[in-house]
Amino acid sequence: MAPLRAPVRLDRPRLLSALASPAPLVALLGPDGAGASTLLRQFAEGRRDVTWAGDGRIPDEVSRTLIIDDGDSLSPGAWERLRQLRATRPDLIVRLVVRSARAVPVAWDVEWVRDLAFTLDETITYVAARGSHLDPRAVQAATGGLPAAVVAVVEANVTDPAAVQLVLARLAPHPLPATSAALAVPEFLTPRLAAQLGGGDDVIERAERTGHGEWRTDDGTLIFALTAPIRAATLAAAPIAAEDQRAIRHRAARALLQEGAGLGAVVEGAAADALDIVDAALRRDGLKLLWGNGARIAAALRPIPLLQLRRWPVIALAQALILNARREHRVRAAELLGVALLGVQTGQSEPADRALLRIIESVARRLTGVGDRGVRAARLAAQTLDELPPDDLEQLRGLRGDLHAHAAISLLYGGDDRAAGDQFEQALATATRPSVELLAYGGLALIQASAGELPAAQSWVEQALARPWPDDILDEYQGSLLRIAESRLALERGDAAAAEAAVATIWPIIDTIEHWPALGAARAWADISAGRPVEGLERLRSLRSRRGRRMSASSPAARMLDATESMLALAAADLASARRLASRPSDRAEVVLAAARVAVFDRQHERALKLLNAVMTRTPRQRTEAAALEAILLHRLGRADEARALVGRAGALARTYGLRTPFLILPADEHHLFQGDVDDLPAPVTIAGVAPQLTTRESIVARHLVDTANIEEIAARLHVSVNTVKSQRRSLYRKLGASSREEAIAAALAYGLLAGADPTRAMIAVDDSAASAARTKRTP
Repeated sequence: MAPLRAPVRLDRPRLLSALASPAPLVALLGPDGAGASTLLRQFAEGRRDVTWAGDGRIPDEVSRTLIIDDGDSLSPGAWERLRQLRATRPDLIVRLVVRSARAVPVAWDVEWVRDLAFTLDETITYVAARGSHLDPRAVQAATGGLPAAVVAVVEANVTDPAAVQLVLARLAPHPLPATSAALAVPEFLTPRLAAQLGGGDDVIERAERTGHGEWRTDDGTLIFALTAPIRAATLAAAPIAAEDQRAIRHRAARALLQEGAGLGAVVEGAAADALDIVDAALRRDGLKLLWGNGARIAAALRPIPLLQLRRWPVIALAQALILNARREHRVRAAELLGVALLGVQTGQSEPADRALLRIIESVARRLTGVGDRGVRAARLAAQTLDELPPDDLEQLRGLRGDLHAHAAISLLYGGDDRAAGDQFEQALATATRPSVELLAYGGLALIQASAGELPAAQSWVEQALARPWPDDILDEYQGSLLRIAESRLALERGDAAAAEAAVATIWPIIDTIEHWPALGAARAWADISAGRPVEGLERLRSLRSRRGRRMSASSPAARMLDATESMLALAAADLASARRLASRPSDRAEVVLAAARVAVFDRQHERALKLLNAVMTRTPRQRTEAAALEAILLHRLGRADEARALVGRAGALARTYGLRTPFLILPADEHHLFQGDVDDLPAPVTIAGVAPQLTTRESIVARHLVDTANIEEIAARLHVSVNTVKSQRRSLYRKLGASSREEAIAAALAYGLLAGADPTRAMIAVDDSAASAARTKRTP
């Protein structure tokens, strides 16, 4: 055992923040070794109004803050003394540590702080701070995250499993009785399981009172976990053969599955190589286990060989979903997704399993970018769920919300917003836990916001925010769609700061979340609205470089990102980059409209009109954008009455639905067309200094126009017909945004398109043409 430096302090803001609550009584609840006393000392640092109580007594004189480090030893008289103090001192705040919740009288209003164990990230931080080469995940698995155990193992700097168990055993004051040794084999217990394994009626209660373990909530099912030191000390004092331990864990897995303790069934089943039990637990309620227990489940499933997982696609998918959230495990996640997909395709299933297996296929294809990214599988899963009889649906009761939600996400990124909305509504109706409900609310709000149905989108957001959500889901994956929808709504109000703030809450997970295309697009539009398009363009390009490698260039999500990048380039006055967006037959209306907008800025009127005539606009946002762009084109072509009618239509749509962003990027020259019709019209975008693309013949005609305005003369020089020159001149005028020779020459000169022509002669030609036009106007 190589010696290390003295232990280092690990700050734990999440727990210190809980201790700083304004609640009068806050209790830290955890077993021996949970680090509760250390947390109290850190909380007391810098406070001058602290009184420490010990030995089960309450001092006669106390400061404003009373800290009790051994709340389990308080007698009824001490609790009565504390009640009297609080009655006479309304400003008194009390912070105490207890091993058992039973130590606090039932009538007391207490704010509990649980889960004192190190998270995996905290263990990683501690191992790194110590300069240790130990694998933090192995340390976490061996210790259960118990702070004292983590410190001891890292201090000992051992890796051999037997040596680790010896270090842990030395931490325990005494083991369980030999008659209860079997209870130390499983990680998780219930009172019924403890009785089956030979424990007495009060064995778990005594273990909690003495600090040997703690209760945890496994999705509504209470399970008890002995600490790693107690388990190690018990098995050291009363050894159990490996084969017998495996049999005990197999028995525990089946019992925990029957009692509804999914996490326990997965962990114990994996340890006993009972993959049928693991599969059953995940099929019943596994997806909901992944959010809060991903690291523990991944550690339990990691030893299973890939080839063995071909028979268990549900297990492969569960592990893949956990690992996919961490960038360093993406390769392994991709392998597991492939195994899951292969297992679905080659395996046989009963009717009740088909919807689940189709969703596994859909998720695997979506995350790996295979084929249609899971759209067809999602549709088949939705159809299967609709056709299942009640008895088969009952088998999926805990998962129906998850299945509908994942089908919705695949359909959303496959470009079928309507079907995605139906599935999100089904998810909301069948959800059995908050995270699925939040995901469904966010999906529905985002679909409506993207379509421009802002009143409907706002209604979904308000319904979602009217209820409290746990902090660990609102600003994580489950709440991401809602935050993106909030950002879109803020942009329509013209509140760029609020739009940016909404996406900022989830931006830290941009490198792990599958919703990164929608999040990146929302941030891009916030940057445009805030006047930072250049910064936004670089941010989006960097994001696509990091995350977009597995994305098919022709997928709807990729094409929407192409359109967003093009709009950023337009707003950044980079027409050359914006021109890279070319419309394709398979594109969604939003992409075609973006290409038409670029053509409008590029003065390619014929192309812009062709795109607008071809696009099928269905949503309010699409109709508003198409009307605005067509109005600009008709105005340029001198069709004022038709342009005015389209301006009125665009304004009416904007007022009805509260839309503002369709007018966020407009040419400065036509900005005035919408004043008075569109409330809070955004400032215009000016594109300058980027030349339109001329054909060789158009360039030649432009240079000849410098010498003469006579079409017949130009035709003779070029040995072509007069009609050919007239056609090329019309095309040239359209691209240059000109309606006369002098305007065309001036524009071509400004763009630097008159290479080979004498600049002085070009300016004289413009002046002469302008003077001639002025004389014509003065002639009566």
